[in-house]
Amino acid sequence: MNNTKVSTLFLAALALPLLSACEESRGTEAARAEGGYATGTVVDTRGKPIAGAKVLLDNSVFYASYIHGSTGDDGRYRIRVQPGAWRAHATFTKQYNGRTYTLELHPDAIDSFDQDGAVRNFTWQLEGRGPVNDYSYYGGFIQLSAAVGFYEDFNDVELVLTPDGPLIDGSPGKQLRLRLKDHYWRDYYQVEDIPIGRYTVTATIETDGQPRPLRIQDWHEEGEFVPAFQLDFLPESSGSPGAKASIVIGD
Repeated sequence: MNNTKVSTLFLAALALPLLSACEESRGTEAARAEGGYATGTVVDTRGKPIAGAKVLLDNSVFYASYIHGSTGDDGRYRIRVQPGAWRAHATFTKQYNGRTYTLELHPDAIDSFDQDGAVRNFTWQLEGRGPVNDYSYYGGFIQLSAAVGFYEDFNDVELVLTPDGPLIDGSPGKQLRLRLKDHYWRDYYQVEDIPIGRYTVTATIETDGQPRPLRIQDWHEEGEFVPAFQLDFLPESSGSPGAKASIVIGD
């Protein structure tokens, strides 16, 4: 190898760490807080910007003290911060199958900030526990109940939710087979954090080692008990974030 090639390779090797440091510096500058402002971006499940998302700065000291803002077409927001301690929250509304849902967005940080400003970015998640406590989640809630005269043990019941069309974010979803004490069916009468969508629901019970079909009812529709029905999540009332459904299990 001649001296020119050796020198070129040597200089290139030296340049790589410098380029990497420059890239890291530019990334840090892009995420640096702007004094006096809360800034950030809001994106959907595919990483695309969400326009019109509502960003709320909640004062963590004084009750019912808020500053409101919203995102532009590029998914970015910029809100002037007053003196105090603030936490950022974000929601947006989504039309799906003729209903309007208010959905809470996941923050990249939950610590409070002051008038020096902060960067808080938000992402739409179909499911997952919220960062503050284990009681909040981004999916839908299903209330379960037993029909009059149904005394079987729910430990032997399996619910199957099969997507009927795309989920609320346009993704295809997947079939969910739910048993008591699994990821979604955590408590006897509560199924939590189901990705919001339209599902065909069926139920079976294991008897003598064999599954036996059950009849079920959509409590909100007050229809007949049937082997299967189409389940639609209903938006929470008064524009609150969340969605709910209800299944009555019978024999």
